[in-house]
Amino acid sequence: MVFTLREVRNLESVSRRLGYPVELVSEGAVTIVAPRREAYRRPDGVYEPAWAPVFYNPRMALNRDISVLFLRAYSELHGLRDVVVFEPLTGSGIRAIRYAVEASAYVYATDISAAAIRLASLNAEINRVRDRVVLEVADASEAMLRFSRRGIRPVLIDIDPFGSPIPFLDAAIEALGARGVIAATATDTAPLSGTHPRALRRKYDVVPGRTAWEKEQAVRILAGYIIRRAAAHEYGAKVLLAYYSDYYVRVFVELRKGARRADESLQELGYGAYCPSCNYTGYPGNEVKQCPYCGARMVLVGPLYKGQLCDKDLVEAMRKLANSTSLAQKNRVERLLETLRQECSIEKPYYRLDRICSMLRLSMPKIQEVVEELRRRGYQATRTHFDPRGFRTSAPHPIVINTVYELALKRGNTQRYE
Repeated sequence: MVFTLREVRNLESVSRRLGYPVELVSEGAVTIVAPRREAYRRPDGVYEPAWAPVFYNPRMALNRDISVLFLRAYSELHGLRDVVVFEPLTGSGIRAIRYAVEASAYVYATDISAAAIRLASLNAEINRVRDRVVLEVADASEAMLRFSRRGIRPVLIDIDPFGSPIPFLDAAIEALGARGVIAATATDTAPLSGTHPRALRRKYDVVPGRTAWEKEQAVRILAGYIIRRAAAHEYGAKVLLAYYSDYYVRVFVELRKGARRADESLQELGYGAYCPSCNYTGYPGNEVKQCPYCGARMVLVGPLYKGQLCDKDLVEAMRKLANSTSLAQKNRVERLLETLRQECSIEKPYYRLDRICSMLRLSMPKIQEVVEELRRRGYQATRTHFDPRGFRTSAPHPIVINTVYELALKRGNTQRYE
């Protein structure tokens, strides 16, 4: 099905030929044809992309903004040219086309739906990147392996499914060359955050638990799982960027071939802990069952990734690029990257200020006051993008509790925490 650009301007004609109502959507530097959102709304008025004949999710615009910036920054830092991307679940094609237009990438994009490939082909033609975006109807895993057998080695494989990326990870790892990046999205945040413990154990092979830092837990479990699968294929793994936004987890992991690298990466895994009694959070090891501060039984979850959630040089490069780039959600992107820049070097999971104050039976001080006081005392401290009620710090647990206690003392009365 071939369209001229003049025909595309007549959306009624395009809708008739595709067999469903469409609209024009602009995002970043591209404009695409997508299923008309008004036609696929739930009774509560919310657009449901899974109901449309071709998947297009406008709520993932931030995800795509970050992805394009990541690829541009990563390519610049490593001096890469003629960058190749695999995108095996392309849907409307918007992600693949943005990589081609905004990051000058060559993209091999597939979808198991013929309707999706017809629409993605139209969108590639509209944006004049038909020579940079190769599209075909294919199973995601089979396509990645077939591309790699043809000697096509990607810099980035972007796995952005509706649900968990797990079914596609092994094929993605096999499709890499000696070095490359896997970007994975997970929207199954209920299992990852511990709400559905059986699903968490079944899907991610993790001892389940539910902590106060559940959103960070979700990110670290996905990162840890990718590291484990990569090690099974003798790849070392380095987490370059990992974050939580809206209703999904997003992780960018660089893989490099080598058994020794794989062994070293596994050292970054461990068990996270949370004490419901005194709010202790950390990585004490899977053999430690009792809280080292109050003696209560802790919640343990793992294995998960314990290291830094981003590479500072990469995030700084992304921040600079964001200043001069047309993005769909520029303000949100800049806020997220600035917060991540401050969080990068603190590995300990975040605290929930409301949980601490509930334990102390005191009203909450301002969270920024807590951050600034911890810094004044010589520790790293910052807000976190995971939760507006959260902060993270390098300070020992008793220092954290006493700092909050002292700042809140005017509004309550309790014993000093030792």
